[in-house]
Amino acid sequence: MRNTSLISFLAAGLLCAAASYGALPASPFFFYVTTVAGEGKKGYLDGKGIHSRFNWPTGVAVSDEGVVYVADYSNNLIRKIDASGNVATLAGSVRAGFHDGKGKEALFWGPDNMTMDSTGNLFVADADNFSVRKITPAGAVTTVAGSAVAGLRDGPSAEAMFGYPTGIAVDGRGVLYVADRRAHAIRKIIPTPDGGRVVTVAGGRGAGYADGKGAGSLFREPVSLAVTPGGVLYVADSGNNAIRKITPDSTVTTIAGASMPGYRDGSGKEAFFSWPTGMALDSRGNIYVCDSNNNKIRRITPEGIVSTAAGELLPGSLDGWGLKSGFNFPTAVAVDRAGNIYVADSGNNKIRKITYGESKEVNRPLSNPEGIAALLW
Repeated sequence: MRNTSLISFLAAGLLCAAASYGALPASPFFFYVTTVAGEGKKGYLDGKGIHSRFNWPTGVAVSDEGVVYVADYSNNLIRKIDASGNVATLAGSVRAGFHDGKGKEALFWGPDNMTMDSTGNLFVADADNFSVRKITPAGAVTTVAGSAVAGLRDGPSAEAMFGYPTGIAVDGRGVLYVADRRAHAIRKIIPTPDGGRVVTVAGGRGAGYADGKGAGSLFREPVSLAVTPGGVLYVADSGNNAIRKITPDSTVTTIAGASMPGYRDGSGKEAFFSWPTGMALDSRGNIYVCDSNNNKIRRITPEGIVSTAAGELLPGSLDGWGLKSGFNFPTAVAVDRAGNIYVADSGNNKIRKITYGESKEVNRPLSNPEGIAALLW
């Protein structure tokens, strides 16, 4: 005979755990994951869709026309995926280096996150060159700031220094924001008639965790960021496993996560992340975050509610319904005009796409606790 009290206890526990892990959303909306490009093997090969190869892609950006750009970190390349899924090399050579020029004449070293401005220019955090680079729609590469020498120095763009720039975003005024990982700082590049100026917005006094204003705040290896058109910043403070917010007056607050790594959905600091990296905003103000060590894509609503959009906890590579799909250390995310989400799935060497839709059949909340517990018997 079964112990019904035990069954009820176990069922309740499973339901609570499922709710905590975002596995049983009550909403009829769903996320569906497909592979856009990448065979899944490490390498360098242009081609169509899954017949192409990448080597640890870490950045994605998408144009209004649906063209996806990829920072192919370990190949030192910037790749381009057209609307038909054809992958081509836009700029760079497999050989690491630091050189401006057009297309394959240019050299990068460890290009990381990317962003695109309103005129179609790409900006790349060229991490191992300690620089920020620009690629025009015609493929011409120039250096915006930094000079391939590591450091932390504000000033005119040509004289400024970065510790290890990994994240980049651009606001509606053309101001670039940079997550300077090894400097534990958030920097910005302000356009000026004489070539721009680099200023530290927040952090920069060493690794730590403190909310506050400007230099009074502390970060620990911030890897990525996103910015609203009005200049409100959201930062993936990776080493602190937290999502931070910086207002235009440089006030830093924590909106989700805490210094302790973990995995839990919830409101604000009740939620847990483990090495959050890539970030992107959609038109509704939702923030999408690559929760890298948890192999998931998380969503933060404007109200601060954290949920899981896609990915199981263990590394995987399956396409399919959000919570049944698999990722392996995703590091970058971008959202197109239609709300589709593109992910640099670094550990799988793939570019994935998450479609957001509505269904009455997918991810329905379970309503039979005893049926769940019966699975244990």
